[in-house]
Amino acid sequence: MSCREIEEIEEDNNEIVLDNDTSTKESRDIYVAVGKNDANVVKWALDNAVSPGGRVFLVHVFPPVSYIPTPAGRLARSQLSQEHVQVYINEESNKRKNLLLEYTRLCHEAKVVVETMLLESKEAGKAILDLIPVVHISHLVMGTKRSPIQRLLGRRQSTGEYVQKNAPSYCNVAIVYEGKKLKGEYKRVIIDSQIKEATGSVTMAIEQNERPANSLFSECLCFSRKFL
Repeated sequence: MSCREIEEIEEDNNEIVLDNDTSTKESRDIYVAVGKNDANVVKWALDNAVSPGGRVFLVHVFPPVSYIPTPAGRLARSQLSQEHVQVYINEESNKRKNLLLEYTRLCHEAKVVVETMLLESKEAGKAILDLIPVVHISHLVMGTKRSPIQRLLGRRQSTGEYVQKNAPSYCNVAIVYEGKKLKGEYKRVIIDSQIKEATGSVTMAIEQNERPANSLFSECLCFSRKFL
């Protein structure tokens, strides 16, 4: 048998369970990490995570400009004139503004106060983890493009999975895939190495993790599923 880690999509209870103490504004704030094509992540947060009077903070991490595309190929910014570099930086800034405008519009339509936060970093996951204690994030929503099976078979973690695994205990991290919350926080999954020919029958058992009662996610002890 080999060990892997997997998170499953939660079908029934999608709502985030917020702490009982919502007396302060910060405790009702929801931080949503966004990139390209993350409208479904914002919609999920608005529908399931935002409490009355709470605000949404859209967190977008973008990489520093090290290389710039040119007709001659990608060149280091040090090889180009300052004017050329500034033109490219302005173009990228406008792209970010348009991207965030789509998400802020969703918040305005839902009549939710929204603010944006821009972080420049080569490592998005580390940048978000560093931000958590600075602004006291207790509820964070992130998206992933990787399906449960892809995460099961792959070795690399998505940014959301990395943040969820390494976030401090007071910060509850919900990961959304295709508009649905993933269930569980890195439960160990034992996979039967004998996979049947046609159906690819796989038997799994999940080892229960200890978590606080106010966790964002409901419990799941074990399951058996066939993948076609």
